[in-house]
Amino acid sequence: MIKWLFLFLLFPASIIAQSFKYIGVEDGLSNRRVYSIKKDNNGYMWFLTHEGVDRYDGTEIKQYKLMDNKEELKSLLNFNWLYTDQQGVLWEIGKKGKIFQYDRDRDSFALAYKLPQTKESDILNPVSYSFIDKSNQIWLCTAKAIYLFNTQTRESTQIRNEIKDHITCIKQLDNTHFLVGTEVGIRHAVLKNNSLQIIPCKELDNLQIQVKELYIHPDSHKVFIGTYQQGLFVYDKEHKTMTDLNVDLAHITINCIKPYTDKELLIATDGAGVYSINIDSYKTTPYIVADYERRNGMNGNSINDIYIDQEQRIWLANHPIGITIFNKKYTSYNWIKHAIGNKQSLINNQVNAIIEDSDGDWWFGTNCGISHYNPRTKRWNSYPSRSDLQKRERNHTFTTLCEISPGIIWAGSYNSNIYQINKKNSSIRYCKPSNFDKKDTLEDKYIRTIIKDSQGDIWSGGYYFLKRHNLAKGSTQLYSGLNSINTIVEKDSQHMWIGTAMGLYLLNKES
Repeated sequence: MIKWLFLFLLFPASIIAQSFKYIGVEDGLSNRRVYSIKKDNNGYMWFLTHEGVDRYDGTEIKQYKLMDNKEELKSLLNFNWLYTDQQGVLWEIGKKGKIFQYDRDRDSFALAYKLPQTKESDILNPVSYSFIDKSNQIWLCTAKAIYLFNTQTRESTQIRNEIKDHITCIKQLDNTHFLVGTEVGIRHAVLKNNSLQIIPCKELDNLQIQVKELYIHPDSHKVFIGTYQQGLFVYDKEHKTMTDLNVDLAHITINCIKPYTDKELLIATDGAGVYSINIDSYKTTPYIVADYERRNGMNGNSINDIYIDQEQRIWLANHPIGITIFNKKYTSYNWIKHAIGNKQSLINNQVNAIIEDSDGDWWFGTNCGISHYNPRTKRWNSYPSRSDLQKRERNHTFTTLCEISPGIIWAGSYNSNIYQINKKNSSIRYCKPSNFDKKDTLEDKYIRTIIKDSQGDIWSGGYYFLKRHNLAKGSTQLYSGLNSINTIVEKDSQHMWIGTAMGLYLLNKES
């Protein structure tokens, strides 16, 4: 079962073969605002959204309701954190202090714990932060108290919040030591004898910042500190130093920091996309940033969460899009299409043939003429011209293109004539079979393919005939016995592959 789920999750990105894949409400996502992304032991992807919890199997999304007795929870204050514990069990936690556990057998979420009904629990946002520690305890942090819920014994303990500030982030150093981020700084604390005790640390205690995210790099023992619009800081535990990186993120909220490679972290921001940072040099560069000029580019810069799977695909909680999956393995692409009324665009979207000439220009044979694009000047030309397309005497559907000499393009269409373009002076010429060999009077129904071989001869294949043209000698050789020709490929100097509607043939040029 695990294997098949894994394959399903591979399927969408690998079969489409593109840099970005998007999952939105049109695909079944309950809401475009996604706060957290997790993956369970069965290979399912889980999304915590503005309206609840969604599960994605690679093809479909299932939405789950959270119920407190008969009440369905719909308030945003119930959808805030999503975690998996040491055993891979999924937990959802809200700011109202309600903890839900996913029951795999029943395929539903069950209420496991909620804050006791005290005056504090009547506050609009009693829980400022929640997380699961290495002992499988869920912390519910409020302004005055911290509630510890043991997911194994189902027992809860209440301790005083000795930090005395709203807690915004917690990272665990070892079994008992923690770094606690708050709205006014960071504290080093130890959980001992049901008490959270502050440990003095000069470098941390003197840092007056509003902490949003913490990441502890296990090998270097560096602590990367993301803030609310105050930039990015690094605390080196080994050398007892604090560094203000003073990067381009000074006025942008850092939502999360995740490891990407051994020496690289990814930083999700609220408005600047995703940055990468080198752990040793601290060099910070934009990594995934919105590109609204491309239809397949990144489509938003407000990133709430990042998940990196085993295939190194990057899953982004991308507001207000939903989920964006970035696959570095596939390069980006330009979508070239016809724009009505715009002469500087592809002449028609029904493209039958594409070549690149010796100058690096692109040629497109379409159902409504030929388009020529110069990537250096970024200018388009059309053959016939767009005004000539109004003339009805000639067929303008082109099925094959070939550069027979530098700047000279041949095009085949649904008749026996060859359409010749001289790129240098933009001249055009219709060539009948007799123009290449006066003895050749055989008209064809269409020309499906034209290629130039290594010896400089030009081959054309159509409905009735396969021909080999030697332009220097002004001669054409007819190869009988083959028709309905779709493609021609040179095998070597003596042989040609001929693909027809009746099968594949290997042709000896001389015999």
